[in-house]
Amino acid sequence: MVNMFIPENTYKTIIENTINICTDVCLKHDGKYLLIKRTEEPCKGVYWPIGGRIWKGETAEQAARRKILEEIGISYNGILKPMGYYEDQYAENSFGIDTNYCTMSICFTGNITDVNSIKLDKTSENWGFFAELPKRFSVKNFT
Repeated sequence: MVNMFIPENTYKTIIENTINICTDVCLKHDGKYLLIKRTEEPCKGVYWPIGGRIWKGETAEQAARRKILEEIGISYNGILKPMGYYEDQYAENSFGIDTNYCTMSICFTGNITDVNSIKLDKTSENWGFFAELPKRFSVKNFT
């Protein structure tokens, strides 16, 4: 797997013209979902599941584990079960481009026990456990 940081101008063109394939991870602790408060668009200021783009050459599950490490600083070795998929369209994106930003996410769920080791990256400013996922985050079953 290659580090897939795409040059900004190229990435802007991609999000203007294609659907971004992503992964989202709904980690649970004591029956509640771990959500992180985003500092970037889309969904800036909203508590949201961990997630992001799947890089070329990695599986959706590998991307989910990478995003857990990147966003909360935990090397997650637990079981990740596929939940379904989530599709969305956003008016805002991280570049402030006036475009319809479209995503398709493969969603996973798992359990987290070590909550004392959570260290957020720059894309989040807070975290917490919630009884429900955000209303907008409507996961559809694969079946």
